[in-house]
Amino acid sequence: MTRPATKIALRSIGCRTNQEEMSSLGRSLAQNGHRVVEHERDAEIVVVNTCAVTSHTEAKTRHMLRSIRRRAPRARILVTGCLAQQKPDHLRAFQGVAWVVGNAHKQAIASILNAHEDGTFHGPLSREVPLGIAEPEIAGCGAPMRTRFAVKIQEGCDNACSYCIVPRLRGPSRSASSGDIRSACERAAHAGYREIILTGTHIGQYRDDASGHGLVDLLADILRDAPRDFRIRLSSLNPRDVSNELLALMNTDSRICEHLHISTQALCPGILAAMHRDPGDVERLFARLARFRARHPLMGLGADFIVGFPGETESMFGETLARAAEIGFSYGHVFRYSRRPGTIATSYGSQVDECTKRERSERLRDALAESRRGFARRLRGTRHTVLVESSGPPAGLASNYMRVEVPGANARPNAWCTAEITGFDAVRSRCVGTEVS
Repeated sequence: MTRPATKIALRSIGCRTNQEEMSSLGRSLAQNGHRVVEHERDAEIVVVNTCAVTSHTEAKTRHMLRSIRRRAPRARILVTGCLAQQKPDHLRAFQGVAWVVGNAHKQAIASILNAHEDGTFHGPLSREVPLGIAEPEIAGCGAPMRTRFAVKIQEGCDNACSYCIVPRLRGPSRSASSGDIRSACERAAHAGYREIILTGTHIGQYRDDASGHGLVDLLADILRDAPRDFRIRLSSLNPRDVSNELLALMNTDSRICEHLHISTQALCPGILAAMHRDPGDVERLFARLARFRARHPLMGLGADFIVGFPGETESMFGETLARAAEIGFSYGHVFRYSRRPGTIATSYGSQVDECTKRERSERLRDALAESRRGFARRLRGTRHTVLVESSGPPAGLASNYMRVEVPGANARPNAWCTAEITGFDAVRSRCVGTEVS
């Protein structure tokens, strides 16, 4: 007699990498005979992928676990991710938590559920921990369409930024092989995905063990024999990763999205030095982007910012604020600095009070919103190829990462639609366009 499929709900807190890991896990669970469901109330097991980058995300994890217990009292909970790597015993004590799986064992979750009724699965992270590539085929993972597929090319980080606990929780940098990545991209394209996203903790540290090739070489290898009917999007980069070679490749092959997301964190040299980040990286980035912007004024530029870092004065914050406006980001993510035990910055003096952090965050978000509106104004009258992700009306992402809604277009999800931008909906932060045949 066939064993009935276990119904599993997936939840994620924190970064985009966590969300993409859950998509990959959904496919793995389906391939192992489980059934992924949307609602916790329908689930026998709920998997929660956690984040520990700030005290706020840690608190969100605790709140989510209690909420799941209330909404689905009969479901058993598996907790994984960065907080599971950092505090396994703490999480195991939560009512309803049956499994705690640290990052070193995350790729084995499907087999752990099949073989173990409960338990803690935890170990150190090293360069020897394998990095597998997810299968792109959709098999009951709950995804509504084959549109965008994330390939994790790298995991961990070799940097030692003074505020960051991520290297301790995701380990040193390690990379998938170039051959495995190319194969995954080919399978995704054949499975019908139109956009492939190269993701990781710090993809600029990608290195193929066999050849020693880095990110630019990998991109060139993927594109060499790839079909024309797809595009590649890069996830977050550090300023030093935005090399002249990368910009040149983006300039010559339109299959690489005209979009860069850069973890700047600050634009003040004094704060960058205190973060143990090279201030010169940002100065060099300015020069490169200025040249690239001259040729590609409609390229999407996103950034991450940390506000209220220890020692940040009003003058230092003002420098970040002014330079952000000068660059002209098309969007940005703003985070208030959070003290994390085990990081160097925890012991720094001159901690900024929470009221000041909130006030500065609001000012920077307002400046970035104005920058986005200015970018959208420059798009008016220009044409862009949109990958449709939803209907009623059709809407999706352009190459430059602007969401575009095209009322009246005759385009189904996962189809390309050429649209001329006619306006910007500031409330929903998206462009509006008309279809161009």
